[in-house]
Amino acid sequence: MSDELASDPEHVGEAPAVHPTTEAYDRRAAVEAILAADDSLTGRIYRYDLEGMSPADIAAAEDNQGVAFVYNYRLQIDALLSGEVPASPWAARSVAAKLRRWLKTLDLSPELRDDITKFEATLQSRAEDPDAQAVEVDKAVAKSKAAENSNTPGVYVYTLPHYLKHRVDEETGKTLLKVGHSARDVYYRAGSAGRLTALPEEPILLRIYEAAESASVEKQFHAWLNAADHSGTRTRRAGAEWFLTSTKFLDRIAQSLGLDIEIVNEFETGDA
Repeated sequence: MSDELASDPEHVGEAPAVHPTTEAYDRRAAVEAILAADDSLTGRIYRYDLEGMSPADIAAAEDNQGVAFVYNYRLQIDALLSGEVPASPWAARSVAAKLRRWLKTLDLSPELRDDITKFEATLQSRAEDPDAQAVEVDKAVAKSKAAENSNTPGVYVYTLPHYLKHRVDEETGKTLLKVGHSARDVYYRAGSAGRLTALPEEPILLRIYEAAESASVEKQFHAWLNAADHSGTRTRRAGAEWFLTSTKFLDRIAQSLGLDIEIVNEFETGDA
């Protein structure tokens, strides 16, 4: 250092320049920012909650008759924010699917990408826990049988546990759902000795759309589904009454027809 520089009071003891420190990584804040910009149902419910809306208000805003979906999405949002694995394997699977979409489509910081990758693997491990799956399936089957015993006339929507665990279309969450009317379907299935032998798994009842003229209403559902190209008959796994669709889409059809919607089991099959 020159004598001139050394004698300059402004340079005495001067340390090398240091770049300003970057803001500390905050996982929760990063996830909140993603949810705030998320235009899917997950993001909308997150923002509804920030506004203090009740489940009934949220259902009305989404033109939905039931509120069960709100609690399901709240559970998923809590897991996304906290990084804690839900007890339900179905919820864990849904959160893992959401994280996989984020990993594919979003520009994430290295820290957040690493966190999400690890969390997704943990969630998937929970989702594949056979004991937890068996408990949840047993509960869903019990609810299904109780609802069938009501003998409510209408259109019944079933699926199999396999189609919930392994969505046919992972990107949209759509999977194979059986849409049939009560006179031909549910009464036979509930009382038939062939109920268990006809299918590889116990079916899970998701919805009942009450309708006195169930056969004619079933035809209208099938017409809407075919018009929307939700037909499942193009796959080897589906019969004539199986469609590659979602409960959200079916609920929309029911609403358009003025039908009451009974939610028997809520395993949301899509994130719009």
